[in-house]
Amino acid sequence: MSYIRFHLDLEVKQPIPAALQSKLPEIREAVRKLKSFASKINEGKENEEMTVRAVYHICHHDEGLPCEPETDIQYL
Repeated sequence: MSYIRFHLDLEVKQPIPAALQSKLPEIREAVRKLKSFASKINEGKENEEMTVRAVYHICHHDEGLPCEPETDIQYL
């Protein structure tokens, strides 16, 4: 069986532009829905792959500070 695999690692400076800020709830909802269809590859086997992960966090590396904890984008 074939899979479509998504990897996103995006950084958007704060304050988030108003045009994007208003779209964030839609984006999170789309990720939640997509995540609900995701499954681990080879689940329960020695070569299992974690492919059900969607998180975000606030990064402070440019200020010399650590990142805030990751927050899971939970599926419904």
